[in-house]
Amino acid sequence: MIKRIYLTIFDPYRLGEQLRETKKWADVALVVLLLTIVFSLPYSPRAYHEAMAQLEIQKPEVVKQLKDSGKWDKIANLPDQTVMIRASIGIIIPFVFSIFFTALLLLVGIRIFTPEGDYALMLASWSHVTLINYSLAALVKGIIIWAKGTTVGVTTSLLLLTNLSPFSKMGKFLSAFDLFDLWAAIACGLIISGALSIERKKALYVSLGVWLIKALILGGLGLLF
Repeated sequence: MIKRIYLTIFDPYRLGEQLRETKKWADVALVVLLLTIVFSLPYSPRAYHEAMAQLEIQKPEVVKQLKDSGKWDKIANLPDQTVMIRASIGIIIPFVFSIFFTALLLLVGIRIFTPEGDYALMLASWSHVTLINYSLAALVKGIIIWAKGTTVGVTTSLLLLTNLSPFSKMGKFLSAFDLFDLWAAIACGLIISGALSIERKKALYVSLGVWLIKALILGGLGLLF
């Protein structure tokens, strides 16, 4: 598994050639999940309490309702352990949904170019690259938060290229276009190309198309809410 993790980052095409025979995914998915939780938990209490402070600024009417009902103090002053448990659950559920749903989208996309490949291969391909957009992304964010001393405005998305507030509508939209997600999509395309022996360009069309669809959906939700 260590070799597969290494190839995910440094030679995804070669990893694809290996996955052609052994479509392993559960072991690396578990490692990615555990690493993401470990890298995320240290700053989760700070992120939560700073989010509560921002809520008072951005949604004062909501905070007033909570204060009037006597719920605000309990919500705003959750113990760190409770925050960490909630943060862990908030990582696990989206992660599990992501690997199975994204694998399905990849399979649908790859059928445009070839009848080869199956769901297990797409699942293996995507599970490996989550090392990039989950574990590595969480590690980098943790380092940035440690350096800045705050979680506010910390992002690895296209928002970095602008002066927009992360709380503005457009800021929320651009936050959906994460650079680690883009890296993962490129790596996934190369893995699929190596596994199916199809043109890299075609495999990248599929993986980047899936990335774009998911980003547009999340960005659209950001514009709405």
